[in-house]
Amino acid sequence: MRKILIILILILLTSSLFLYGIFKGGNAKSISIEDVKNFLLYGTTKNDFKDMLIWKVRIPPLITALIVGAVLAVSGLKLQTLFRNLLASPYTTGISSGAVLGVAIAIFLGFSFTSLSFLLDISKSNYVVGGWVGAALALVVLLLLASKVREVTGVLVCALLFSYFYYGVESYLITFAENVQIQEFWMFLQGSFTGVRWNDIKLMVICSLIFLISSYLLSKHLNALLFGESYAKSFGLNIKRVRILILLLSGFIVGSTIPFVGLIPFIGIASPYIARIIMRTSDHRWTIPASMLIGMCISLLCYLVSIKIFAPKVVPVKSILDLLGGALVVYLIYSSEKKYRFE
Repeated sequence: MRKILIILILILLTSSLFLYGIFKGGNAKSISIEDVKNFLLYGTTKNDFKDMLIWKVRIPPLITALIVGAVLAVSGLKLQTLFRNLLASPYTTGISSGAVLGVAIAIFLGFSFTSLSFLLDISKSNYVVGGWVGAALALVVLLLLASKVREVTGVLVCALLFSYFYYGVESYLITFAENVQIQEFWMFLQGSFTGVRWNDIKLMVICSLIFLISSYLLSKHLNALLFGESYAKSFGLNIKRVRILILLLSGFIVGSTIPFVGLIPFIGIASPYIARIIMRTSDHRWTIPASMLIGMCISLLCYLVSIKIFAPKVVPVKSILDLLGGALVVYLIYSSEKKYRFE
């Protein structure tokens, strides 16, 4: 009963932040509570300008924040269980960095995938293909490390070092790039939920549903991994297959979201950590939905802070997350990681 109540509270909090974002998520003060109610209930405020403002300006970044927060949080939860380390996430395992490298290559080398853009009608087809390829490259590296390095901590350290290798390649590309390309890549790195079109959101929703449903179906396998690989093997779990599936799903969703929003760090670390505390369990049947909702809340909150705190100027979402995430990682290293056990 307690766990269900917490889930309901998280749903209410997420909904409240979303509604606040529609009402106050911008500099324009022409949207009233009555307008928001009419738009959500009847699909129109009876004012074309307000309808356009809500539908095309305010709602897309809010939905994007929900999607990105949910999938990065669940991806982080699965990676932490797989590596049995609270600091594992798409960001720290190098998967996000690999996706960013793919986008960098697409920008600086001028790759264009007009056929994909025509088929899916998405705005950043070269980013998406580059992100998928880069994430796949990072996954290959991660799988090779996992097969060669016995200690899980060693795998994470090596993966983090490979992230710096990816950054080195990006720096090399920047050296010979034009100013316009450098500016484009710099804006991408800052992380933003704005500028995402509805067709882009449709693609992210499809990929996210595939990822989230698959993740929940893996709950029993993930619960078995909590007790160690030897225990899981004794129950007939194919460890190698599950490991590869978790990594493939993480690479797939990172490659499907990061190209649209840029580098979004630390949600994958913070959300699972908070979920385990408030749910008082590591059972993935509860921590997956809890992490997903917490990731949504963090993502929405950071977005709203980024557009409101220094309005009319907009602070990059990544800057907000870097401040919060950096403090959290320090806390985990010196306090919680020594006390917490996966059980």
